[in-house]
Amino acid sequence: MIISNTQCDVCINKIKMIRPGMNPKSCDLKLNVDWSIEYSIKNEEILEYVCTLDTMGDVPIQFAIQGHLESQTKIEDLEKRSDELSTLILDKCMNTMINILNDTKNSQITLNNISPMYLNCVPSEFKN
Repeated sequence: MIISNTQCDVCINKIKMIRPGMNPKSCDLKLNVDWSIEYSIKNEEILEYVCTLDTMGDVPIQFAIQGHLESQTKIEDLEKRSDELSTLILDKCMNTMINILNDTKNSQITLNNISPMYLNCVPSEFKN
């Protein structure tokens, strides 16, 4: 039984996301997610993890975060709390995926006419 609080640093080393080819128009985002978290011990103070998420429905996404947990306590103590850790890592991965999805969605911009004054500053190799 674990009775003490444990200070733990959650580090993200790699993020992978594969979006659908086209953004669906006017769809409700329903995140039916198939997820898994795999742990491996690196040494006495570092526990590595890989969290994968696969969404289904209108916006199929493959998403993965690879990282590690660092703690001053022995890794065996963290392993005993894997249910608690998995919930925290899953929440962090879901929030990260949603933020990245929002940041990478298609957007429209308006280009205004460029003043001839600025065209004189363009190096000749970039002019037609």
